[in-house]
Amino acid sequence: MNLYPAIDLYQGKVVRLTQGDFNTCTIYSNNPGQIAKEWESAGAQWIHVVDLEGAKTGALSNDRWVATICQSVKARVQCGGGLRDMDSIQRILDLGVARVVLGTRALEPVFLEQCVRKFTDRLAVGLDVRGGFVKTSGWTRDGNINLADALAQCDRLGVRTVICTDIDRDGVLEGPNFRKLEEVLSQTQARVILSGGIGTLQDLEKCQTISAPNFEGAIIGKALYEKKFTLTQAFQSIANDQQGARP
Repeated sequence: MNLYPAIDLYQGKVVRLTQGDFNTCTIYSNNPGQIAKEWESAGAQWIHVVDLEGAKTGALSNDRWVATICQSVKARVQCGGGLRDMDSIQRILDLGVARVVLGTRALEPVFLEQCVRKFTDRLAVGLDVRGGFVKTSGWTRDGNINLADALAQCDRLGVRTVICTDIDRDGVLEGPNFRKLEEVLSQTQARVILSGGIGTLQDLEKCQTISAPNFEGAIIGKALYEKKFTLTQAFQSIANDQQGARP
């Protein structure tokens, strides 16, 4: 199980929103590169980066800071937000990003198929869900497709990694929707990354009990910034669980 500490970018700053609401924006750092170094020094092999402005407007807005993050660490960077065409995807990959996250336009089958063919394993699809339906444009619009149909479409087109975010759990530190996660894991062949709700070490320990072979890991955001636990503690927690599970 991989842990993906998150860096959400807004106007070059590291911030967190609650349930995607820009009116709840809290600034945690003016130095995204330094935050990335901190996550890497704590053991992160992946760092999850989101261009929040890009996600909302459809145009890359924080690529300078994405480049800074990539240059600051050896950890692999997964990045989404504002990726609406092939050129912007390639531009982000050229900055050193290991895997892009396609959101809004992932619901367009023809475009998604083109992206899968060109970028293969360097592409993930982000499905941000509220009330059973996928939201787009930084969670401000309805994608007019339910989660089950979106997962089926991803499977049909060969998507290898899916990031599933429960919007109502995002940024509130009340624990993930594990029942919904189980449904998602059973409905797709893709690797699934959990996003939204991780608030305690116990949440991570529960993630460790998931037996589905396509469960890839979890994104951790606000819990780290609000110091509910450290990333080092998070890695120790899942390492202890793995040791305890050995015969």
